[in-house]
Order: sequence, then C-alpha cells, then structure tokens
Amino acid sequence: MPADGPFASAESHYAHYRPRYGDRPLDHLVDRFDLDESSRALDLGCGTGQIAVPLATRVGAVVGMDPNEAMLDGAREGADRASVANVEWIRGSDADLRGSLGDGLGPFDVTTIGRAFHWMDRGPTLDRLRERTRPDGGVAILGDTEWLTKGERAWQDEVYAVAASYLDDLPERTGPRTEPYENPYDVMLSDHGFVDVETATFERTREWNPDGVVGYVFSLSFCSPATFGDEKDDFEADLRERLDELGGPFEQDDEVRVISGRKPA
Repeated sequence: MPADGPFASAESHYAHYRPRYGDRPLDHLVDRFDLDESSRALDLGCGTGQIAVPLATRVGAVVGMDPNEAMLDGAREGADRASVANVEWIRGSDADLRGSLGDGLGPFDVTTIGRAFHWMDRGPTLDRLRERTRPDGGVAILGDTEWLTKGERAWQDEVYAVAASYLDDLPERTGPRTEPYENPYDVMLSDHGFVDVETATFERTREWNPDGVVGYVFSLSFCSPATFGDEKDDFEADLRERLDELGGPFEQDDEVRVISGRKPA
C-alpha cells in the first residue's frame, strides 16, 4: 500500500463521509475472540479510524497503522472527539509491518483490516500477522458496499453518470459482486494458516443527503478531488444540481461483511 498514494486529496472527505461499520460487526468480533479490557488490537490500514476508534472502547489498547499521515491526523481528531485515549497511531504500511517496524508490535488478540486489504501484498501480510497474533486470536477483514460502482439504486446510476462525464477511467459500474477479487479472502486466510474461518454478514439501509453523496464520491481513490483537476468545482456543481433535480430520498442497500479466521492454539 503506497504511502500517501491513491487517497491524496481525499483524506478529509474520507474522514467525514465514509460510512462507519456500525456496532454489530465489532460486537461480533468481541464475542468471537473473547475481547475485553485486557485485549490488544491492531487496525492495519486504519485510515481515519473508522474501526480503530470504536474498537478501542471495547478493548484495552489499539494500534492504528496507516501510511498516510493526513489519514492519521483525521484519526487522531476523531479519537479526540470520541474521548478515546487508548489508541497508538503509527505511520506505516503493510510492508513496514513485515519489516523491522513489525518486530516491535504485538502480540495482538485481533487484527482488523477494513477497506484497505486490496491495496496490500496480501499473502505475506497474512503470514506476518499470524506471527504477531496470540494463539486463539485472529484476523478479521471488514468490507461494505461501495455504492458508486456496485450499488443498485437508480440515483446511484445518475451520480455515476455525472462522474463519468468528467472522468475517462472510472471503474465499470457492475452492480454487486459476491467476491471482488480472484482469490476470496476466506480462502486466503485458510491458505495462510488460519483456522475456523467464517464470514458474518450484517445488512442495513442507509440514507444519504446531498452533502454526504458529494463527500462520499470525493472520498474514493478514483474520484478524489485531485482526479478532477481544475474541473473539481464544476463537477461538484453539476452533481449537486442533478441531486436537486432527483430530490431524494437517497437510500443505499448496504452489507457489511466480516471475514475472520483464528490462529491455532
């Protein structure tokens, strides 16, 4: 995962407009791995703390690790707002974790990875995490629905069309897919020494206002403000005009998935 790479210029939008995962997925991890105030967690690729901050209220200590300093600044601000003081924020990537930086971290009862795992060198990273995980602890990969390209609502088609009128290289709008990558994450966990692998799914419906829609689009690596260059303000104006014409409500069908595996005792 390159330092400050794909999300340059998107950080503030990521902090304010990327949806949180909600309580149910984190409570699931507490039950699954018997987490309590004595537990230590690593949130790898923590971004602006969408997992690390609420997880810190459930365990004794969290290390939040991300290569993007602006993301970490947003995470620190979010932790301060939530009065969370038991997170250590470290600038580093999955490559740093596999290097000497990782030697001084852990062991952990659980490692969480949110919307960042696809940026990582996944196999070697899982091997390193298994080394730094306590027996009976585990790794959990969390994901949710990226609605600009994979949502099914008509208003999402309209938002995509406006973005596509400005950007030539948007990812294809495919609608939902059950497995976004060739090697499913549950198989990868099993292949790299984790057992008792399972997938838990939590469905929800979200409602967005126009500010949230615009902010979410700008939070995406392929739609960050920098990708629009000098046309950023024109795009935002056109998108807001189209949203005003549509009128709402802007509802999203969302699904949070937690794929987790346990290190053998």
